[in-house]
Amino acid sequence: MLQLTPTQVCLTANVQRSAVATRVNGLSALASFYFGYWFSHWRA
Repeated sequence: MLQLTPTQVCLTANVQRSAVATRVNGLSALASFYFGYWFSHWRA
């Protein structure tokens, strides 16, 4: 079994967390763009 040092564990957790954060930010940006687009056309 692979033994990770605390530094490697921390680094791996940070990479995974940033990857998740990037995905969430991308989804929320897409959602806000979509709703803004829909709302502006619905108001027109």
